[in-house]
Amino acid sequence: MKPYYQDKWVSDSQTELLATNQFQQNAMNVEELFGSDYQEFCEIDPFNPQNEVRGYISRKATEYYGALIITHVNDVAVKEQLIMGTPKMHYPFTTSQTGERKYTFPITNKVEIFEKLDGTNILVYSYTDGGNTFYTCKTRLRPFVNAGSKWGNFFAMWEEIAGDDFGYICDLMAKIGCNLSFELYGARNPHLVIYDVPLAYALLFGVTNNGNIISPSLIGCSLPKAKLIAEVDNDYSNAYVGVQKQLERGLRKLDNETYAGIEGTVWYLQTVEKRTIQYKCKPETIEVIHFSQGKGISKNSILATCWNALENTNKLTVDFIKQLLLEEFESPKIEANHYLIESCIKVVEDSLAFRDKVLNEYRTIGIDIRLDKVAAMRKISQKFERNEMSKVYTTIMNWG
Repeated sequence: MKPYYQDKWVSDSQTELLATNQFQQNAMNVEELFGSDYQEFCEIDPFNPQNEVRGYISRKATEYYGALIITHVNDVAVKEQLIMGTPKMHYPFTTSQTGERKYTFPITNKVEIFEKLDGTNILVYSYTDGGNTFYTCKTRLRPFVNAGSKWGNFFAMWEEIAGDDFGYICDLMAKIGCNLSFELYGARNPHLVIYDVPLAYALLFGVTNNGNIISPSLIGCSLPKAKLIAEVDNDYSNAYVGVQKQLERGLRKLDNETYAGIEGTVWYLQTVEKRTIQYKCKPETIEVIHFSQGKGISKNSILATCWNALENTNKLTVDFIKQLLLEEFESPKIEANHYLIESCIKVVEDSLAFRDKVLNEYRTIGIDIRLDKVAAMRKISQKFERNEMSKVYTTIMNWG
């Protein structure tokens, strides 16, 4: 993908945003913003490969989750730039020891409910070297989209599915003055929920660098968006329970501890202070996987964490999975599941190894499965067990 940048901030809102960003950084340092849960980075920007960017990335599970402070571009110090990303979303309830839930919603006129997609979050953002503004992309816990992971080339997938729209996306960002959060999802990017479409992307929302969320309904554009499921203007607690039950009824369990259906919903609430709050609502089955309700950590929860970790690392390790699990579980509980974590890592690695084996064998048979399914499956069946053929077919159709 060619570098995409402009010589200056192209709108008053963007200029104002930069000024706000610089003011914040003049008043704060990295510890004040991110606490102790951050890491330094120094990486080449794959969307602007002439640039080496340095700074800090937050792992704090708050509105600063995955946020960046950029300090240097090509070894030249720049005014510190705070890049806000996709924040950690929470549930609108607390749970007592008896399991009873207490819902708390702020005063608001209306709630918009959008589908929550289960894939890789891609944030498109901009930074400056003091003279030029560059547009690029990142995953949740990386400063840039990973271009070299053996588990999944998210840079290549994003370029394939959204590359033709990237210039339009950047122009839209400059026009409305915010970063844009997308979800890259589909059968070729496997997570807990499996989709029929091989690969797709959708706009989730906008976020300014002072942390304000912009609902997708307020972003006028021709890009694919997360689906608006419903709007609610009263009795939010009962509506929340009703939506959760509806999601649960539409969920269907598949092989390999995965599911078909909708992973959940995101609720957008605008407060009287004109700030937008996001809450998540998931079907009970998925919620149990992602949310601690018992004495242990479920295998599904660890598996989901392993799949998500592939967005941010080239190698799954027990220590890295433990670090991610700390966002939801206490350390003693995580340590008690050390060997289960090892087992789940092996499950994910074996699944990816099977995918690579299938694709390598398929490339050698010389038959296009879309032109002659019977001949292709007969040929490749010589390399796999009978009970594996359903997975072989699905893998080829999604990845071949």
